[in-house]
Amino acid sequence: MSAFKKAVAGALAVGLFAPALAFADTASNIQALLDQIKSLQAQIATLQQQRQETVATLISELRQGSSGDQVKVLQAILAADSSIYPEGIISGFFGPKTAAAVKRFQKAHGIRQAGFVGPATLKKINEALQEHPLMLTTSTTTGGQGGTSGTVVCAKVPPGHLIAPGWLKKMGGVAPIVPTCQTLPPGIVKIIGGGGTGTTTPDTAAPTLSAITAVNITGSGATIQWTTNENATSQVEYGTTTAYGSMSLLDSSLFMVHSVALTGLASSTLYHFRVWSKDAANNTATSSDMSFTTTAPTDTAAPLITGVTVSPIATTTATVTWTTNEAATSKVYYGTVWPVDFGTALTMSDATLLTSHSLGITGLLASTTYSYVVESKDAANNTATTSTQTFITTD
Repeated sequence: MSAFKKAVAGALAVGLFAPALAFADTASNIQALLDQIKSLQAQIATLQQQRQETVATLISELRQGSSGDQVKVLQAILAADSSIYPEGIISGFFGPKTAAAVKRFQKAHGIRQAGFVGPATLKKINEALQEHPLMLTTSTTTGGQGGTSGTVVCAKVPPGHLIAPGWLKKMGGVAPIVPTCQTLPPGIVKIIGGGGTGTTTPDTAAPTLSAITAVNITGSGATIQWTTNENATSQVEYGTTTAYGSMSLLDSSLFMVHSVALTGLASSTLYHFRVWSKDAANNTATSSDMSFTTTAPTDTAAPLITGVTVSPIATTTATVTWTTNEAATSKVYYGTVWPVDFGTALTMSDATLLTSHSLGITGLLASTTYSYVVESKDAANNTATTSTQTFITTD
């Protein structure tokens, strides 16, 4: 007979004989029997709860596109190490982030980094599950990333670890990504707190913000990056003063590594910003003021060439002149082939940055038609060229 059935049978037996015993025994005996009934009822409730829980193991090979409870178990054991799976998303869907985490797990264990769970990876995952057991439960929870109902993956932590100084020191005081969801003994609850509910202590600590920085700064944008010690949302408040005035769109996804792109900024401008992160328990952290300066406008426009003339023209020489709307170099391609062949053409050039250009060409043949192209390049290396034009030397 199972423990569950024995407990039920015991409760029924006591329930049937309690009235008869009540007439024969003293008041103290009656109270003792009532206490036994309460104890048996508690055992039944515990057994019913345990019937809803299944020790998590990985029994099938998984790859991108897989979904279900097996993927949740995989994601949960990967999330136990934030360096393996910093996003910590336990969605039940095997997507690109899970594949990247599997590769990091495979690298850490000397397995070929295929990004899917094959036989060798399956074996290592199950070994990790033996060391760090997880449970699949259908009980209502308040902290699991799988939601408040349905199948939830939970870390089953030995209750003593919650108060043992050695264990807490080993964990460095960092809360696991996969939360516990288990009923604790009353004595443990009394020590760690929890309002006498028999559950773990509610999360009242805001995320810890670190490594806040502005990267990829341009003339019109920047990317703000930071990390948190637990999964949290991402948002940036910014502006040209410490009053800020603008707020990025809230990214409500829960991550430990955060990145928010700011766009539409003014060039050559000092911007102030601070980051916001809120964990699953709605505890909010806000950073102190930080700043960055956008870069100067980027020159992507080629010079504008105007007023191209060839004068004077002589028997063996000619002078080509033109203007540009910004300082730029001077170069002329020329030859007797039309249109100009840049691979074989002769050239005259001046690397000085000017707006008024003049280049003298010598060694020409008399009474000959020459093709030429003018080229100018600005300081940002933007280049402009004209179409092929011609001139004829004199006799």
